[in-house]
Amino acid sequence: MAESGESSPAAGSSELRMVLLGRTGSGRSSAGNTILGRSAFWTDTSPVSVTRHCQRAGSVSDGRSLRVIDTPGFFHTCMSPDEVRVELGRCVDLSTPGPHVFLLLLRAGRVTRECRAALDWIRAAFGPQALRFTVVLITWGDALGSKPADDFLKESTELWEFVCECAGGFHVFDNTKGQAERSQVTELLQKMDVLVQRNAGDHYTGDMLQQAESAVRHAQQRILGEEPEEEEQRKSAESVFWYELLSAVGRGAVEASGVMEKGKGKGKKVKAIQRAAAIASTPLSITTAAKVMGGAVREGTKVLIKHKNTLLH
Repeated sequence: MAESGESSPAAGSSELRMVLLGRTGSGRSSAGNTILGRSAFWTDTSPVSVTRHCQRAGSVSDGRSLRVIDTPGFFHTCMSPDEVRVELGRCVDLSTPGPHVFLLLLRAGRVTRECRAALDWIRAAFGPQALRFTVVLITWGDALGSKPADDFLKESTELWEFVCECAGGFHVFDNTKGQAERSQVTELLQKMDVLVQRNAGDHYTGDMLQQAESAVRHAQQRILGEEPEEEEQRKSAESVFWYELLSAVGRGAVEASGVMEKGKGKGKKVKAIQRAAAIASTPLSITTAAKVMGGAVREGTKVLIKHKNTLLH
């Protein structure tokens, strides 16, 4: 865990816990610094991802404690998707007992495939319940020019529908506002307060995260083909099938050759031994060979029909 000099909260003040999410380059660390009013997270202009681990920092604003957790980008240049997902999960522990708000950062500009994929990341990593606690934060808002933010969002049906699913709506950070920058933060905190009130003070929990992680594991298993229990059942059924098939083919071949009559009984076993000795002492005729093959096919077919569901699985 990385921490950045958290300020002590004012006595008796309420705490607002938030997690910054977004793809690499969306401006998470910069937004975190803006919200905290100080340089708590490392920022850099770089083509590669800067943040590798979740980092926590805090401050006091207007008499209330703010706890902000920065996270690795969804499409990290140095970490695999699974590594990113595991690290993202740590943000819940760092915001114990859980975050009030997920701030999903989207950079203003053209809606790319990565941008659309980022929308799926929060559902996949934290589950659909996370949207109850989500506010979409549009960064580099100055790139919108005179275009209203909602017009920008509506240009992508997928993006607009996602924002409508987020209980906290959206907010815009304009980097060119200078002295007015703090007012943007005040407005954002007010929107967060409304969201917390709407959720009756509830927050995202570790149980919700476990449910999301379980759903991801099941999805991965389905993609790979089957559940572990189903795989064991299939392997067991296949073993039974092959045993019965080979046994039936052999039995059918022996019965068709005339070595053993159908049925049971000690007398028939003695006769079988005698017939086997007789056949072994003479060349196998074409007729006998045909009978052997026919018997094997007949008995084998019975087993194939019996286990057709196993074969078609």
